Amino acid sequence: MNFVNITGIFIIGAIGLNILTGFTGIISIGHGAFVGAGAYATTLLISKLSIPFFAALPLGAFITAFLGLIPGLAALRIKGIYLAIATLAVQVVFAFVIVETPHFTGGDLGLSVPVPIFLSAQNQTGQQYFYFLIFSTLIALAFFARNLFRSKTGRLFLAIRDNDLASEVLGIPVGKYRLLSFWICSFYAGVAGGLWAAYSGMISPDQFSLVLSIQFLSIILIGGMGSIPGSIYGSIFVLLIPEVLANLATEANRMFNVNITEYLSSINNGIFGLLIIVFLVYEPHGLARIWWKIKNYFKLWPFSYMS
Repeated sequence: MNFVNITGIFIIGAIGLNILTGFTGIISIGHGAFVGAGAYATTLLISKLSIPFFAALPLGAFITAFLGLIPGLAALRIKGIYLAIATLAVQVVFAFVIVETPHFTGGDLGLSVPVPIFLSAQNQTGQQYFYFLIFSTLIALAFFARNLFRSKTGRLFLAIRDNDLASEVLGIPVGKYRLLSFWICSFYAGVAGGLWAAYSGMISPDQFSLVLSIQFLSIILIGGMGSIPGSIYGSIFVLLIPEVLANLATEANRMFNVNITEYLSSINNGIFGLLIIVFLVYEPHGLARIWWKIKNYFKLWPFSYMS
């Protein structure tokens, strides 16, 4: 149940990043910071202002969405690798602010998240409540994203991604739609962060480091950019890797008396890097494309040669 709930939270965050990167063509290396901003915003609204969790969650997401306009403003002037570096700067600034304001954010020690007792993830009932909360939220946000991509706004995002200069010549307000994409992406990150904070019961800066941002990029690159199913496949795949490796390491320790557990983090990062390279070279459209090919093969079988 724990793995399923965490995966649902990551899918929400990945869909948000896919709106920005997959559909608008803006690379963000600071997505983890916005997930963290959502987590801290929701937590502070509950603990400092005594706002109920179910009101603090959307409020925290809206606060995060408006914080997302900060790098969005940079998108009005710069693009490409320079904009990616600007989002990386957001990640660095976020970590600095959290660590240097311990009286407000708890600093390195983090904050405990007060949530209703029935939502406590420490017991089976709380995990089940969270399961329904997370996946009802996920379904609603995935439905919104799916319809967004079919709308005029979604088509303009695609036009900007494919050729921003031509879009501008055609009269599309490129800056406005880049800002909107940042806003929506950050809102999704805020929802994911708020849910993660409440589910874990404790937040700290280490949870929302650059590694998390790279992990989200890995999810959409491996799953498939510009694809909602890709965000789902990528999240499941990327989050399964550490679980599988941990089980293999435990078996190796037991069978061969070799302690490789301490190297798991480095092995994980190495595998993520290798997978990104492999998918970018051999299947840029990710797992979503692979699944589409398999599905269509069996639809046409045994006459697949006719395709």
